[in-house]
This record gives sequence, C-alpha cells and structure tokens, in this order.
Amino acid sequence: MRRDIILKLTGFIILNFNCIMAQSQVVSLDKEFFEEIKSIRKVLHNSPEYSHKEENTAKLLLEYLSVTNPDYLFKDIGGHGVVAGYKGREGGPSVMFRCEMDAIKSERGFEHLCGHDGHMAILIGLSRVVSQNRDFDGTVWLLFQPAEEVGEGAALMASDLEKLGVKFDFSFALHNNPKYPLNTIVLHSGVYAAGSVGMEIRFRGAPSHAAYPEKAISPYKAITETVAYMNGLNVDKGTFSDFILGTVVNITIGEINYGVTPGEGYLRMTLRSFADNDLDKLCSMMEEFAREKGDEHNLKTEFAYFDRFPATVNDERANLLVEKAVKKHNLDIQYAKEPTRGSDDFCFFAFNSLSSFFDIGNGLDGEDIHQSGYRFSDEILETAIKIYTTMIYTVKIK
Repeated sequence: MRRDIILKLTGFIILNFNCIMAQSQVVSLDKEFFEEIKSIRKVLHNSPEYSHKEENTAKLLLEYLSVTNPDYLFKDIGGHGVVAGYKGREGGPSVMFRCEMDAIKSERGFEHLCGHDGHMAILIGLSRVVSQNRDFDGTVWLLFQPAEEVGEGAALMASDLEKLGVKFDFSFALHNNPKYPLNTIVLHSGVYAAGSVGMEIRFRGAPSHAAYPEKAISPYKAITETVAYMNGLNVDKGTFSDFILGTVVNITIGEINYGVTPGEGYLRMTLRSFADNDLDKLCSMMEEFAREKGDEHNLKTEFAYFDRFPATVNDERANLLVEKAVKKHNLDIQYAKEPTRGSDDFCFFAFNSLSSFFDIGNGLDGEDIHQSGYRFSDEILETAIKIYTTMIYTVKIK
C-alpha cells in the first residue's frame, strides 16, 4: 500500500513538473520553483537504492531531464549513471556539475542518510535553468553518479565518458555538511579529501590442539606487533610530508572453536593520507614490516588492497569561481583549516579538469550524515542552485 501511494505521488509530481516545463520559457527562481524542487527531493528521498542498484533512481532522473530537452542525454554511464549536456549560445568551456545517486544501507534497509537525494534535486533544478536560458558560453554538463558510497562509480563513469569523447574543462561538486551552520560555504584550498585504501594482511601458519599451543604456528604475535607498528607511524611526525592515519577495521584469527589454536589470521586496516606519495610510502612500510614479522614467526604473508581513493585536490582557479559566486549572494564563507579525513571518488573527475569540491552547511541542529537522525535541510536547495546559476551566467567560467 505504501509503495502504491509513493508511485502515485511520484507520477503526479513528474506530471506537474512536465507541465510547468512545457509552459515555461524563462525559469524564475521564485518560491514556486523551489517548492517544486523540494517536492522532487522528497520523491527521490522515498526511492532510495544502494550502490550499483540505482535503476529506478535513474528512470526518475531521465524523466525529469528529458523534458528539459538537453543536447546530450546519456544513460547507463558507469552503471546506472546519467549525464545531460546543454549547449550555450557561444563556444566556450565544458563545465560539469556532479551529484551522487546512491543511498546507504541501514538497519531499516536502504535510506538517503547522506543527502544524495538533495544533491540530485539541486542538479534537476539547475537543468531547468540552463534549459530555458542558453545565454552562457560553452556546454554545461550535469552528471548523476552511481556507486559513490562504495567509491567505484566515478572511475567507471570517467572511463565510459572517455569512450564517448566527453571531456570537462571544469568540474564542480558540493556536499552538505552538518558540522557547519546552515548555508555556510566551506572552501578547501588544495586538498579537499584524503586519499585512502583498504589494506588486508593475511598471515598463514599452522593450527594445533588448544591443549598444545606450542605446536601451532600462530599469527597472533605478528598481528599485534603489526598493529603496534602502525600505531607508532600514526604519531611519527618526521617520516611523512603531511597527515597520515592507519585505522584497524577488522582482525580475524581462526574460527570460533575452543579446541583449536588458530594457524591463520587477517589484519584489515584503512590507510589514509593527504598526499598520494605519503599513502604509497605508508603502504610500502606496512608491507615491509608485516613481511619481516611473518618471516620472524614462520608465517606466510599475503597482501590485498581494496577501495583505493587518490586524494581529491582542488584547483585554485576553480575555487575562485565558486568564491566569487558565493560573495555575490553575501553568504558566509569559511576556509577549512585542513582537508577532510574522509575520501571521495570525485578525484577521478579532477584528474583532467580544473575542479572545486566545496561544502555547504546543513545546520548544527541535526545528526551527522549516515546516522539515523540525519536529515537534509531543504534550505540548501535554493542556496546551491543560486550559486551554480551565478557561476554559469554572472561569473562567466572561462
């Protein structure tokens, strides 16, 4: 019953959206416009899908975007990703704005507890603006990325876009941030987000009866000594050029069997840094130490890596365009004292374009992203669309 109601509501909102688009020649950023965008955000919020499974989300996006008559409309990019391109009246740069599509897993199922529903609604609103007013230079691209939460969608999209011959001169993205006052803009000079990688170390020895532990070749000491070494590197101020951090996320030794001394174990860590060369160095040092401990304790040592994110680095020219647009709206700007420790796969778009990834305050009265009490503040929708619109029409990206 609840699903039927949601589907009917979705159809009504899309129909209403299509009628407005058909009747509009110039989009007015008024109260009615933003109320419609809020309604779209709620539809997306009630249709959460996990990474690589955003099929229905993509269908909704295609319905919203198709009525804006984009010059380019690609689907199934990097999985279920959607990309819309709008040509301006004059030649000029290729400018991309990115959002994310996927929800997260929670104890209640799949939920939009990161604000990706809001980020999508922002770009849908922007699609209406650039569709009706082509008085800008170059081409505006709106990119809806799947599988951001697992860090895989951006690289897959970048590969597919390269095959299509789609390139960007500038790339922009934003993320709501519950740690800042509502609509405060947070700019990062240089590194926005740390690079990171999941590292798995497997130590293989031999088990024994629990009554005779001296006959086992146990991984226990090698694992605990490797953890201690990693913790020592975390406070080492002289070995690396910038911030590094190793975090133990899982230790598995043997199975639950009270009659067996285990002979195999896994140590799993997330390693991160603000500089990619430091991350490479950290991985090499951890491997070298773990091999030494494996040899010392007669263990075979194997390594595996997962979810590698390079650092996301902002370009100052792109940052300046954001800053100019923000100042025209007299919004509060804060400059981050250091990069965020988390990682983001937006870096795969930043490699070959001038990019800026910034935060917008979600307000201080709610819980952080990925927590059950998190909520996206709809007031952000208006602020973000106006910033992006000002960048396109007033600041004039060149």
